[in-house]
Amino acid sequence: MTLLRRLFSSMVAIAALTAAVPASPTQATSYAPDYICRDRSHKVLQLPIGVQGESAFGRYAVPRGQARGLVVFAHGYGHTSLSWAGHMRTAARHGLIAATMDYRGLEISPDADGDGLPESRGWPAIAGAEDSIAAARFLQSLCKVKTVTILGVSMGGNMSGLALALAGERELTRTGGKTPLFDYWVDVEGATNVAETYAAARTAEPANETAKNAKADIEAETGGTFEQYPEEYRRRTVVARVDDVAASGIDGAIVIHGLDDGLVPYNQSRELAALMREAGIVTEMVTIGRRDEDSEQETTLTGHAAGAVYPDYISPLSGHASEKSTTHIVMQTALARLWSLMSGSPPVEGECLVNGQVPEPAGRLCSV
Repeated sequence: MTLLRRLFSSMVAIAALTAAVPASPTQATSYAPDYICRDRSHKVLQLPIGVQGESAFGRYAVPRGQARGLVVFAHGYGHTSLSWAGHMRTAARHGLIAATMDYRGLEISPDADGDGLPESRGWPAIAGAEDSIAAARFLQSLCKVKTVTILGVSMGGNMSGLALALAGERELTRTGGKTPLFDYWVDVEGATNVAETYAAARTAEPANETAKNAKADIEAETGGTFEQYPEEYRRRTVVARVDDVAASGIDGAIVIHGLDDGLVPYNQSRELAALMREAGIVTEMVTIGRRDEDSEQETTLTGHAAGAVYPDYISPLSGHASEKSTTHIVMQTALARLWSLMSGSPPVEGECLVNGQVPEPAGRLCSV
């Protein structure tokens, strides 16, 4: 039994949650949006839907012709669905429907860093998972797609993994059949151990504003500290719910992480991959080793240590990518692998190492 499982073995079993079923467009908003499934490949459309009796909002993009599949993106901490607008348009050009939700409970504020995109505060793990489920169920029913994938980055790894766990717990299927809701999961530098993320944020908060905010936001989501509400942390910790992920019926998962990640430690993906394989889930583990020349100066673990002495230090290893990026090696690898996945290259059981350059074709990162 792993240390994490021993940690949570004495916790109270959680109550089953009701399924997140999107309401009709007229229930979700005061107007009836023109939901479509094709022929708007260069636009990002509004996606207001109902979730658990509340209004939720997101955005989606559709291809020029018949969609080959659906991908739901789960955004990370500080981001909104607009951080994924470019990626959704790219997905549409690859023949996919793509959606991203602005999780219920997020505080969204105007652009603060000069990139032209809004910012957000909050860690609404369960609401984000339910909103992602609702988007998947609504769009697959509306557009009759064959393949549904969920991809989460950073905090979105928590939301996407929890969406799978809830789908397994609730035995969610696609409309009109017994097919599991999701086929695949792509977890990119995901915070799949929110209990560990909380502990790290609590340690770093005296010297780091982001850590301070993340700690406060996780406490707001769970009701308090880990010591006060351990069962609430367990409900939201993906690596503690791998059996539920397996019960979702996914055909496999791809886990991608930079070796020198300074925000979400690489060990979280290693632990996730090991536990999923133990649960019988085909898991492709992609480690990004060296960075490339086009990667932005990202947050690295060694940079935290060396930067205090050498302010201009840049790690030769890949760190935590911004999900907005189209040039960082972690995001380049993740998106290239997603396109190949949706074109018929499923996850393979194996360990992959990407060093300094995204290999071609991306669907053959691992040898069988």
